[in-house]
Amino acid sequence: MANGFTMTSPEDTGEKAAAYARGVDAGRIEQRLLGHDEHLRKINGSIDSMTQALGSLTEELRANVTLLSSNVAADRRDTTERAKIAAVRVEEAGIVESQRTVRWTTWQRWFAVVGAIVLVVNFGLGLYLAFSR
Repeated sequence: MANGFTMTSPEDTGEKAAAYARGVDAGRIEQRLLGHDEHLRKINGSIDSMTQALGSLTEELRANVTLLSSNVAADRRDTTERAKIAAVRVEEAGIVESQRTVRWTTWQRWFAVVGAIVLVVNFGLGLYLAFSR
């Protein structure tokens, strides 16, 4: 060790070269594994974000279905209520129309006809008596 260098035998050089080659190979394998680990982290992150997105979409769909169901129920209720209101208004219009149109019963008609005949006869009799003198 005169200059700070140590002398190695040729056998040691072959072993060192083999060890070096094994180390390089191990480094390459370690590097590939690190690349695969990073790739798997990205895939897992993508799966997690996809799961969250699907969860959000599911909640949004549930909210929309609930809203649609309530709108359909409200429309059904409104349709039923409109039909009831229309029926009541038609009935009210019929009552008003029947109140406007006076319908005489049969005995009222006969009484009116007999009254008209009596009036005509009395008028004729009055004219006869007035001009016969």
